[in-house]
Amino acid sequence: MFSYVEALDFLGARKRRTIKPGLDRIKLLLEILGNPEKGKRVIHVAGTKGKGSTCVFISRLLSHHGYKVGLFLSPHLQCFRERISINGSFIPAGEFGEYIWDIKNIYEKKEEFNEIGEPTLFEILTAISFHYFHKNNVDFVVLETGLGGRLDATNVVLNPLTSIITPIGLDHMNILGDTIEKISFEKAGIIKKKRPVILSKQEKKALKVIIDKGRECDSKIYMEGRDFSSKILKMDKSGTIFTYKSQKNFFDNLKIKMLGEYQVMNSSLAIKTLEVLEDSDLIKISESKIREALEDAFIPGRGEIINEGGRTYLLDGAHNEISMREVKKFLQQYFGCGKINLIFGILKDKNIERVLEMILPCAEKVIFTAPSGVRERRTPPDYLLNLAKRMFPFKEMRASKNVIEAFRIADGFFSVEPVVITGSFYIVGEARSILKRYYFT
Repeated sequence: MFSYVEALDFLGARKRRTIKPGLDRIKLLLEILGNPEKGKRVIHVAGTKGKGSTCVFISRLLSHHGYKVGLFLSPHLQCFRERISINGSFIPAGEFGEYIWDIKNIYEKKEEFNEIGEPTLFEILTAISFHYFHKNNVDFVVLETGLGGRLDATNVVLNPLTSIITPIGLDHMNILGDTIEKISFEKAGIIKKKRPVILSKQEKKALKVIIDKGRECDSKIYMEGRDFSSKILKMDKSGTIFTYKSQKNFFDNLKIKMLGEYQVMNSSLAIKTLEVLEDSDLIKISESKIREALEDAFIPGRGEIINEGGRTYLLDGAHNEISMREVKKFLQQYFGCGKINLIFGILKDKNIERVLEMILPCAEKVIFTAPSGVRERRTPPDYLLNLAKRMFPFKEMRASKNVIEAFRIADGFFSVEPVVITGSFYIVGEARSILKRYYFT
């Protein structure tokens, strides 16, 4: 039996292994576990931007309506247990260690895995989530894809209640393809025959691919802007007030704590999801519960503001072009161009130069850094510094070997507020931990 710490050591060793798209390993793993994914009422979410936030909003909306909701997210910010929760409570550490031990014994003793390969870290966590949700008899499962959709481990679900696709952009191009069309094809792989689809606004090229897949599957498609919409009434550093409108409902003066226009889109997708479930006679919507749930929802590391030690920090895990575009829009609106300090780190498989082109004009001073984990994927801070100097030769910038050192450099280097920490969820997760340890221990 693994303790929680032993389970983390085991998973940590697997993080350095290659991503292996495909469904053979997860199918075999779940079959041995008794197929806990079958018979579950699943809401499946894919996309490039906002899929995690959308999942959290859906989970909160359903739990506030009195349902027991399993939520599977990736990546985590600070601990693996964040990925698997029921009604906001993470899987207990003891059970997490127990399930990791069970999975390890399963694939080590099963000869079939010698032929198809050991399950990946993500496949192990996907299997554990289904196992945990099944044992706890949840009413709904909200499932975020890890990478793509068609060959993602979560795509063992054959009959979801609905499939949701958030905005699609260029990301993970070495695996999903180097065009919007190719990436959209992979994301649209979560669409299933005769199951409804809910779409955020998409680029024309992405929309065509998704619509074609929906037609192939004879799926009803609900599109943001056509079948439902939202309008921002007020947005400031305390949150956002907006309206939601569809053929079924008009909700005025809804409030969310999160910052950025994209969180209004994510919450609107979540409301539409509940409308689709109501159309199937699975739930009955309460406007008061919707209001409570939206205002209660909190998503760490997504437009999160932390005031500590005399500084204001804005943390957002924007790690691709489409995400950074939204962060830049928010920063320009509320802080002004060139009026922030920036701690930035990003992984190798991103369009680094394009992301830097977007965010660096917003910063007065910059510290480049790298996460302590994912060593094979992180971009060296010195490389980022040299690239940025060629792009913006007169900007004040430095490199730090890790996030802890970046904070130390910031004490004597940064002057204006806020300090924006972005570029990778790994960077944001480490920053949240540092802020807590640094000021409270």
